[in-house]
Amino acid sequence: MSVTETTLAATTEAGGVFAEAVGGIATIALTIIALAGVAPDFLLAIVTIVFAAALLIEGTSIVADYANMRSKESGAAESEGMHVGAGSLAAVFLAGLTGIILGLLALLGIHASVLISAAVITFGSALLLNSSLVLNLYTLKARTASALLIGGAVGTAGAQALAGVAAIVLGILAIAGQATVSLDLVALLVLGASLLVTGNGMNNAMISMFNRLPARA
Repeated sequence: MSVTETTLAATTEAGGVFAEAVGGIATIALTIIALAGVAPDFLLAIVTIVFAAALLIEGTSIVADYANMRSKESGAAESEGMHVGAGSLAAVFLAGLTGIILGLLALLGIHASVLISAAVITFGSALLLNSSLVLNLYTLKARTASALLIGGAVGTAGAQALAGVAAIVLGILAIAGQATVSLDLVALLVLGASLLVTGNGMNNAMISMFNRLPARA
């Protein structure tokens, strides 16, 4: 890899960490404020749009990682891994775009409770699919780095999958009419925390720190 490519990859990684962190923190902060009773309906729609944007950033970060992996090595096994992740990646982008649209419609007061709950279920499904995408990506990374990355990938993928399932369940309960606003806010709080802790940008930062550690004799 050339110096220019390395610099570009580092810049993309840093930008991904910052953007995902801002999106996750904003989602958590606004959700807590809404749960405290400050304009919950309005903030719920805003948080939905914020998380949807953060999900799009997550997808962009993963695309950059796949492109970076492809530039490092080529082969049938890697190409197969790229194609396996394509469907899940498209679903993540689609979920982000859908969330922004549903959040905007909710801001306009068009069946806000139903649309937000639908967005929450969409986000949960996207995070569930993204967990397999993360596992596939880190398996590819383990071929060019330490095999210990696989263990970290399993933990990250598991946490994202659990957060996704929790959001889906809470969204379904909200659509059923059980404390709709509160359940949607709790689901978004879980999703925001999951994206902040297990997002691709944050994981890349942790891997970079791990790779800088001196090897033990």
